[in-house]
Amino acid sequence: MKYDNPKLRQMLAAEYVLGTLRGLARRRFERLARSETAVRSEIRFWESRLAGLAANLKPQSPPPSVWFSLLHRIETQPPVVTPIRRPVAPAPAAPAPASPWRIVAGLATAAGVAIAVLIGSRAPLPGAIDAPTTVASAPQAVPAPAALPPVYVALLRVPDTDLQWTLALKPESDEVTAVVSGSYPKLGERSLELWLITDAGPVSLGLLPTTGEGRLKLPDGVSGAQLTLAVSLEPAGGSPIGKPTGPVLTSGPAIKAV
Repeated sequence: MKYDNPKLRQMLAAEYVLGTLRGLARRRFERLARSETAVRSEIRFWESRLAGLAANLKPQSPPPSVWFSLLHRIETQPPVVTPIRRPVAPAPAAPAPASPWRIVAGLATAAGVAIAVLIGSRAPLPGAIDAPTTVASAPQAVPAPAALPPVYVALLRVPDTDLQWTLALKPESDEVTAVVSGSYPKLGERSLELWLITDAGPVSLGLLPTTGEGRLKLPDGVSGAQLTLAVSLEPAGGSPIGKPTGPVLTSGPAIKAV
């Protein structure tokens, strides 16, 4: 492939920034960018030109399942052991991954048309022959995105077992989502109850699921400051007196994720 062709470099750099250049072609282009100043300049040009597409997209809050998956990976993956090696000379710096721009990959068709128009109306980069000077247009102001409702996550594991819950708490909607994994062989006919620890004492949030996923309810007026949760072993159906009657099996804080 003739990378010295300015039009080809422009198209490849645009696809690289959009995230539509993948696989072997993407890795080959990254290797070229390490040694070619013109390629790195082309990548920077498209990053600045396409930034407006990402800025105009409304922010999206990931579903609780995303946080559950991340926490599950952290807890279940074995530690990585790196062997000791002799120090080697550092390789030339590669361009930073264009992950912020991959969010516009779904706009690739429309962006492709815009790229073709922009390439036809812009001058070649440094390194091309007789490159005229171009003046970049001033960026337009973009309104600030609306603040996302806060989400807090917690991971509660029962010691000496593989039973654990991944919890997502949404104070604005008074909702708690619980996803369970593992089992508790000693449970029998009893129930596992979730409690919110407050200054006035523990407040029941309901019975935790022992399989799959369940939804519980936060009491009104709960804020995100210092959310602490606990799980107790109770008679079937939960505590009959509104306070823990059995042993507390595990407890822990809820940390703000969004």
